[in-house]
Amino acid sequence: MTMPVKELLMLGEKRLANAGISNAKGESRDLYCYRFGLNQRQFLMEWQKTREFEDCESYLELLDRRAEKEPLQYITGIQNFYGYDIHVEPGVLIPRLDSETVVEKAVELIKNRRYKTVLDLCCGSGALGIAIAKECHGVRVTMSDESEDAVRISKSNVEKLGLSKACKIVRGNLFEPFNKLFGKQKFDLIISNPPYIPTDVITTLDKEVKNYEPLSALDGGETGLDYYNKIIASAGDYMRKNGALVFEIGHDQADDVSNLLSDTGFKNITVFKDLAGKDRTVIGDF
Repeated sequence: MTMPVKELLMLGEKRLANAGISNAKGESRDLYCYRFGLNQRQFLMEWQKTREFEDCESYLELLDRRAEKEPLQYITGIQNFYGYDIHVEPGVLIPRLDSETVVEKAVELIKNRRYKTVLDLCCGSGALGIAIAKECHGVRVTMSDESEDAVRISKSNVEKLGLSKACKIVRGNLFEPFNKLFGKQKFDLIISNPPYIPTDVITTLDKEVKNYEPLSALDGGETGLDYYNKIIASAGDYMRKNGALVFEIGHDQADDVSNLLSDTGFKNITVFKDLAGKDRTVIGDF
């Protein structure tokens, strides 16, 4: 038994649309390409073909997973970030387009100030540090996360993208891995996209976030500021003179994070917006 591909794709689009997936047409095609290992040009050649029943069944199983709000990126294992394909699994947060603002501003600082060393705290999949290493040749990037899954996944991304010489990944709680016997390891630039969602807000998030993405990468404590407090309080001990700290923030956290930086002695504090016009990045000079 076979089914025309055109009908199969229409069935897929309808299945996702009925489940409330906003980009049902695009995602049904993405899942089709993923299932059959096709690029976009190869996909265009599929319309007049038919698929065997077993192939149709396996494609429909992927649609069912997406209809249950499992993120597309966890199904396919890939999220494109800053032009690079990053491997993701349920153990790490899916990189968002919003976070590209952090990379953009970090790259500007590195090139303008000739920074040589970068620390990416709470690195998750490694997306931020990897994008910076790709964009800034000769810069040494250290990535750190307390999660065993995050360290494993970021290492695999570093290896896949040919950055083993430029990037180092360590496991530990914030700055703990950088306390050395004869002093603290220091960096020119520290970046972080820490957990920043207030605990009581998490239950209100979309199902595909709260049910699938790791709670440890989302929960920023009662006010959402727990990690900012911890990082800012210690960052100066691990920064070189004239260094900088770059944070991703929640859209309503600019004032709170800016005040924390100012109260701790950081200067020239600047807030930048993402492509949607929302506050997304805060930078403070040390």
